[in-house]
Amino acid sequence: MLFLNTTILDNQGIISTLAAAAICALSAALMVHLLDRATAKAGRERMWWLCGAALATGLGVWTTHFIAMLGYRTDIILGYAHGITLASALIAVLAVGVPFALSALPARRWARILLGAVAGIGIGVMHVTGMAALEGCSQIQSLPANVAACLIGGLFLGLLRGLPPLRYPYSYLIACPLIVIAVCGAHFVSIAGTTVEGQVASVHLPKIQLVLSLLTAGGATILMAGAFIALVATRRFEAQEAAHLRVLATALQNMSNGILKVSSEGIIQLYNTRLCTMLDLAPRDISMGMRLQDFLTTTGRINGWDVDRIARVIANHRIWMSRSTETRVEHHFDNGRILSISCQPVEDGAVLTYDDVTRDRRAQEEISHLAFHDPLTGLSNRRALSERMKADQIHCRASTLMLIDLDRFKSVNDTFGHAVGDQLLKAVADRLRSLDVAGMIARHGGDELAILLSCETAWGEDLPERIVAGVEIPYTLNGLTIVIGCSIGICDSRDSSGPDDLMQRADIALYEAKRRGRGQAVRYRPGMIEAIAERGHLENDLRHALALSQFHIVYQPIMSLPSDRVVSFEALIRWTHPHRGAVSPTEFIPLAEENGLIVQIGKWVLEQACLEAASWPDEQHLAVNVSAVQLRSPLLLIHVADALARSGLAPHRLELELTETALVEDGHQIAHTLNALRQLGIRIAMDDFGTGYSSFAHLRDLPLDRIKIDRSFVAAALSDKNSLAVVKAVIQMGRDMNIPTLAEGVENADQLDLLRKIGCDAVQGYLIGRPALPAEKKITTQSGLAA
Repeated sequence: MLFLNTTILDNQGIISTLAAAAICALSAALMVHLLDRATAKAGRERMWWLCGAALATGLGVWTTHFIAMLGYRTDIILGYAHGITLASALIAVLAVGVPFALSALPARRWARILLGAVAGIGIGVMHVTGMAALEGCSQIQSLPANVAACLIGGLFLGLLRGLPPLRYPYSYLIACPLIVIAVCGAHFVSIAGTTVEGQVASVHLPKIQLVLSLLTAGGATILMAGAFIALVATRRFEAQEAAHLRVLATALQNMSNGILKVSSEGIIQLYNTRLCTMLDLAPRDISMGMRLQDFLTTTGRINGWDVDRIARVIANHRIWMSRSTETRVEHHFDNGRILSISCQPVEDGAVLTYDDVTRDRRAQEEISHLAFHDPLTGLSNRRALSERMKADQIHCRASTLMLIDLDRFKSVNDTFGHAVGDQLLKAVADRLRSLDVAGMIARHGGDELAILLSCETAWGEDLPERIVAGVEIPYTLNGLTIVIGCSIGICDSRDSSGPDDLMQRADIALYEAKRRGRGQAVRYRPGMIEAIAERGHLENDLRHALALSQFHIVYQPIMSLPSDRVVSFEALIRWTHPHRGAVSPTEFIPLAEENGLIVQIGKWVLEQACLEAASWPDEQHLAVNVSAVQLRSPLLLIHVADALARSGLAPHRLELELTETALVEDGHQIAHTLNALRQLGIRIAMDDFGTGYSSFAHLRDLPLDRIKIDRSFVAAALSDKNSLAVVKAVIQMGRDMNIPTLAEGVENADQLDLLRKIGCDAVQGYLIGRPALPAEKKITTQSGLAA
């Protein structure tokens, strides 16, 4: 070696040299490990690792130099200046350790090589300074040797820091020899060019220096060996930790949630790729060590936020992180996405969790929509209407409720099927929307709709009429043209005590609209609810009237004009209530038709009237009114047959009177029933002709035995030429069709003379005779009148 010509190679030198090399190797391993850790860390933790690497590198190089110097020239007496020796140690840390540690920071290769070379040159500087600490001798240092020493150190450490990153254990197998060559090469090349002269040592001094060398080398070796063992153990623990971290990283990167860990200084320490996906960020848009403010600014810019919105988002994050409890918010993006953000403060910052809840919120909105909307028409449902009415009451908002019932909707369902009925409901809903109603439109029931209007909004007094007119416009569905109508009940919340009462009163007004003939709007008036209550009491009494024998029958005579004789009597039911007194048929007959009691009442009338008529002369017949409800009942034929059988009355003496309206409802079924009755020998009369759905086809197609002209035409015939024309036309048609005619409501002789003159077959009215009980009715032919 180069230093053999100037250095006495004895046992102490060999031991010191080997100890220095061993310490250098251990120091190199420690330096590589600390530098790797520093490279893998970030932020404050990286700085701590860099400081450790700088100290370990500087002190390891200085220790190697000091141990080697203990074995140098053991034949002469040498001493060390404390100040310069400490200065050499400080130079080792600052000139070698710091540049070597800082070489872990630059991303560019040339910068790392430059810092490595600076650290290598620092080894030579530290060595020259350490040699200057020798005392008790004279020395001559070679400048070329010292420069060569610096170049060797710079070359090998620069080469080391220029190598690409290597995996364990190759990073140690390559780095450690390069560091040893750099340190030892610089030391021994410089020593080779140095000449030292001094006082020859005594016999015992070399032995003492040998023992000191051994103790120093042994202690340093133990320390370095311990550090190395600690490094190995740490490496194993770190390998295990790395395995766990890989598992955690895999789980982190494959989570359905986005994760962001931010330090208390606002520096991003952890995130996953799911977060980038949620925020539409590219991988280059976020990195470890990035400031939270920069991250949020980038996110806002990519998502098209304006400056004010970005500022609000940044301010909100600062507020969340300053709290001691978790914060949960939802952020709505412009493209419709909804992120649920949770900010959980931790000891050194905060953890933010991002969850895409767009699908959940849309599902909730759909469920909420279904809970408050009708799935067929898309209108609000009864629940939504009820909630709105309650809210109006709570906030003292006056409102108006319109209940709309579709007229003739049931016949559409029965005739064309429910599929067409559903299409019709949707068409009606669309038509109501097209009216630009400034209120809530709801489907309240099957064919019943509702409109809730605010009294503070000007919706126009003509709105009900516009709704009626709009609904009546024909609908074209599946090639079918359908015409329906609607009835409307209206009530103001100021006329009610609450939502339930408002609904009840609007329903009462709707009932009144339908009772008046449908196709109209009726507003609730004070007293209507009392009238309904009274009607309820009347209905209850009506249910018991038959069992309590409160009904009786009176008979009104019918006179034939050609013979001026009473040829029949019309049976008329009367009700005498024990408390109400006489109840008009116009009150209880419609009520009985609505609740179905008319079928049983009609059966009783048939039985009683037939029993009474069986005692009359054979030339007199009985006329009994039959309602539309009875006519639609399959029991009518049975009731008629039973009444005839029990009384013994001949069928041809019984005449059933039906209104024109009853005859045209379900025409085919009615015609079948009438044919069956006529086959029994019973006569059929059309009552109140001209006031219902008058049609010549009824006269042509239905089997009729008599036409009864309504009293309204008879009463006006003397003064109204149009009414007279109707009476004449009906009589002429009856004559041509061979159907006898009967005029109702004859109350004076002039009317009688007119009817006789134009050829009417029979008359009925107060002039002929008032309705009377069987014992009171009298028949006279003296003047052609019955008294």
